Amino acid sequence: MTQLAGRDVVLVHSNRDRMTSPQATQSLTARARRAGARTCMITVRGGDHAMIRRAPAWHHLTTGLVTGLLGTGSLPGPVTAALGLPPTAEPTEGTLDLDRLRAERGAAGLQPSP
Repeated sequence: MTQLAGRDVVLVHSNRDRMTSPQATQSLTARARRAGARTCMITVRGGDHAMIRRAPAWHHLTTGLVTGLLGTGSLPGPVTAALGLPPTAEPTEGTLDLDRLRAERGAAGLQPSP
């Protein structure tokens, strides 16, 4: 985990993934935060491991996150807040829900284009 110290790390995970445990990813997020990373986990309800279900949502989310993390766009406020949590924060404190982010950002944010 020390290699992640000082870095922004956003993990995206489906709540229905049967290949990798969402709880293990949430735990990884907390361990990385304790090691000095700025972390956040975003849960995609109803997705799957291969990201085929809800593919447009996955693609829009990851595009928005990458451009935000690279500084060419803005991250959703809740993601920025989660990245600013202290190392002692509970794992659930840095876990966000994609559908709530989309509702907060509206058409200009993480909503798929028509």
